[in-house]
Parts: sequence; C-alpha cells; structure tokens
Amino acid sequence: MRLLHFNLTKLWIVVLLFIIPSHSFAQRWRYCLLFTPESYPLRWGEREPPDADMVSMPPGLDTRRTIPTSPGYKVGTDGFVLYYSVEDAGLIGGLFVIVWDEITGETVWQRYYSSVWREGMISLDGLVLPSYITVFGFQVVWLGYGMMFTRFTVFVVLDEPKAPMDPAWVSLLRYSCWWGRLTNNLDDAAQAITFGVFFHKIGNPHRPGFGYTTKTSWTDLGTNPPTLKLKAIFDEWNAGRTVYGNCLDISCFTMVALCSVGMDFSTRQLTGSLLSPPDPDAGNFRTNPLCPIGSDPTVDVTYSPWAWLWHQVCVLTGAPNPPSNAAGIWDPTAAQKEDLNGNGYRNPPAHHPNHLW
Repeated sequence: MRLLHFNLTKLWIVVLLFIIPSHSFAQRWRYCLLFTPESYPLRWGEREPPDADMVSMPPGLDTRRTIPTSPGYKVGTDGFVLYYSVEDAGLIGGLFVIVWDEITGETVWQRYYSSVWREGMISLDGLVLPSYITVFGFQVVWLGYGMMFTRFTVFVVLDEPKAPMDPAWVSLLRYSCWWGRLTNNLDDAAQAITFGVFFHKIGNPHRPGFGYTTKTSWTDLGTNPPTLKLKAIFDEWNAGRTVYGNCLDISCFTMVALCSVGMDFSTRQLTGSLLSPPDPDAGNFRTNPLCPIGSDPTVDVTYSPWAWLWHQVCVLTGAPNPPSNAAGIWDPTAAQKEDLNGNGYRNPPAHHPNHLW
C-alpha cells in the first residue's frame, strides 16, 4: 500500500505539472506595434550609412528587433491602432494601455481592454496627440496567466523634419523636443530651441553643453556642403564633457535641431563695418558687448566686445538678405546685454531683425 500511495502521488504531480501553466513558458511578447495614418521615419544617429541606421517601422516592439523603436508624429495626430501578439497559456486576457507625457510626467490617456484575444488589433479611440512639441511614452500591459509589459517612446513635432535633418535623429530629438517642449508655433519653438542650446550648459542642474572658442572644431569645412560632426558632439556630452566650438559649430547644430522638429532653417554668414588700421582689430568688425555661450548672461563680467570678420547665424530658409526687418536671426552663440531698443535683454537673439552687425 505504501508503494501504491507513493506511485499515485507521483502520478498526481505529473498531472498537475501539465495542467498548471508555467509562466516562464507562457509569457512572451511576439510584437506590439503602433500604426497611424502618418508617421515620420527616424534615424538612430549612431552609425553610417544612413540606410543602415534607420529606425525600424512600424514603431513598437517586435521580437525580431533588438529594442523597441520610436517614431515621430505631427502635432494633432490621431487614429492610432495597436497590433499585438503574445505567447500565453490562455487564449484570452486583458490589455491595459497608458500614455503619458515624458516631459511633464502627466498621464494623458489610458484604457483597459478586457477579454481580448492574445493576438489581434485594438483601436486607441480618443487618443489625440497634443498641439505642441513634446515626447510621449507608451506602456502596454498584457494580463493573462501572468503580467508583462512593453514600453516605447514617440516624438511629437510641429511638422515633417526638414533637410538636412530628414530623417531626424532620435539622439537629437531627445534634446530638441525637450528644448521646444509645449510650444505650438514657429516663433515660440524656434526661440525655445535657440535658448535651449544657449542655456543647456548653465541650466539647473548643470549639464554638458557648448562653450565658446574662436576655432571651428565640429564642422568639417573640407566637404561640400560642410559636415557637422553631430554624433561626436553627443559622444562628448554623454561622457560629461563640454563641447567647445565657434559660431559655425553652434549655428549648424542649432539649425539641425530646428529642422528636426519640422522648421525649415538654414545658416547665413553676416558681417559689419570692418575696422581699419591702426585699430588692433583692423580687418574685422567689433560687436557690442556679448556673453559667449557657456557663460552666465546674468553676470556683467561675462560681457565684452568681440572682433569678427563675419558671424554665422540661423535664418529661415529663403529669408531675404540683410538689412531686412522681414527676416530674422536666431543665434545662440552669444547673449546680448541689450535688445535693439536699448532695453535689458541678456538672452541670445531669437527672431531679431536680420541686419548688418
């Protein structure tokens, strides 16, 4: 009898092992992909050539990829649909989708879908992207015999990214969407990004950013057009080091940041009345007192005149030549102590008249 009892116990153990699902076997995402009428493909910005560095589409999780992917969307986009597939011991479960603003931390949309098949499609009815630049996080939770989730990020921009930042780089959008956050028009967004580039290093908390030097360090002038060493800049920042550059480097960086969120900007070189001998700065023009990027514009001692042969700034593509009040300049290379009316300013120019310095 003891032997019979032992064998029966073994039999029940075997039967139970087949009845109770194993979570290690049952729970696995196959894919969780976001579809909309329109999205903008992006680059990771990590390696060349560009076509080998594209973010896989559609965005989301696919086990055939290494990591979840991120897309770009125009403000106000709606019509989101989620296609999903999981491996689970049961055929039916629940899906909980939550969307939040990664900049403000605010939950903007959430919904629970009960009794859905483990493979299918759900419509994210009522989810409409905001009318301003930001970054949204998506989390999708599957509730079956256990619980598992996946997350991915989407970037909300004013319009389709413009050349030369088309497709836009994910590594750049993490900055440009942060600087331009909550703005919903060109003037406000361009000013916010210009200020963001200038104040990035001296903000609170302090972070690696740009410092000023008269030497061109991050723009390769040996190519036509010149090549901005964008990844190298991010590598320096990620290592905690300040990037020192001149107006070529800073204006080119700012231009691609503006283009990444859908604004069509270019760079332009301006000059002023050149000085003559015996002035020690003969052959250059002398500026008003300026505070170079990387310094604190609230402190008077950071301001001094500079002597330049020319100065490069950002302008809207196709803007008329100076002098013209119909155009503007955006220039985070230096802050001006006063605006053009002589009032206290202490910020970099943003949509200032496109004039001779």
